Amino acid sequence: MGFSISVLNNIRANASEEYQARIPEATQENISTIGYALQTYTPLYNEFSTALLCKIGKTMLETKMFKNRLARFKTGTILTQQDVEEIFVEMAKSEGAYDPNGGNPLGRRATIQDKVVYHRQNRRDKYVVSIGDLDFVRVFRSEATLDAYITAKINALYSGANKDEFLVMVNLLATYDGYFEYEVPAIGGATAGESAKSFVKTLRKAVMDCTLDSSTQFNKAGVETWAEKKDLVLLVNKDVLAEVDVEVLAKAFNMGKTDIEVSIIPMPHFGSMTDAYALLVDEEFFRVWDTLSHMEPQRNADGLFTNYFYHVHQIVSCSPFKTAIKFKAVSA
Repeated sequence: MGFSISVLNNIRANASEEYQARIPEATQENISTIGYALQTYTPLYNEFSTALLCKIGKTMLETKMFKNRLARFKTGTILTQQDVEEIFVEMAKSEGAYDPNGGNPLGRRATIQDKVVYHRQNRRDKYVVSIGDLDFVRVFRSEATLDAYITAKINALYSGANKDEFLVMVNLLATYDGYFEYEVPAIGGATAGESAKSFVKTLRKAVMDCTLDSSTQFNKAGVETWAEKKDLVLLVNKDVLAEVDVEVLAKAFNMGKTDIEVSIIPMPHFGSMTDAYALLVDEEFFRVWDTLSHMEPQRNADGLFTNYFYHVHQIVSCSPFKTAIKFKAVSA
């Protein structure tokens, strides 16, 4: 049985008793009959379309929608609050050997203090698609047209939300003011080969600088910390990849070929940050949580259509305690 048959019967299996009594189990031969039955009885149509868009669609079609290439860095989902507290505990400093003649340390507080930042909900977007009764019923003429219609409507909502999520995260990168900068020669033209080698050499140095010892240089908060090589990710402009082989870049991390896709992410652009060839960041640099993902229908009886509103609320932020390095292009 085809995809649409499965969807129709899944909806029927979880529908009301009235729906199950009036709508038969779907087969390839009776799709048009089901479409007519839904068209002639509004309560059943409402139940069917709501279940289709809100319950079945996202689960069945999420692999076919626009993919946010930065979605792997999302932290998770928070449904009970709109603020997140992030705490960094600095390394303790030696106070020397015990001195029996020194002052009493028991009554004082250690000079090293925890550092705290707060991440607040800052994205609230709404997406809408409309489904007309007559247009919807027409697609029941065949299983193929029903598949195409379902896919198009679902993709319109979730693809739009995912694309905006990507753009919001890119804007976060573009407006962040805490990068440690390395300058690299502009790549291109007659000297493209030499400038590409210089970029890789600088990248290798940056990786060693932020991983071999603790430092206060490579994070905005100025805390003394370091990065693990396995946790570093290179976000690199696609135009740079046209001149620099991806495997050559991977060697800067001393990684094998199988690790390339995990550690190097091609970027179509960095938004308003036009002078960046690449960004080297910690896996936990992004602080992105979903705080609301909600679909709700609203019937318009006058126009014989139903609007479906999809709401997306998020915390989109980044950690000032994590490594963040920018490779800035400069003219030779």
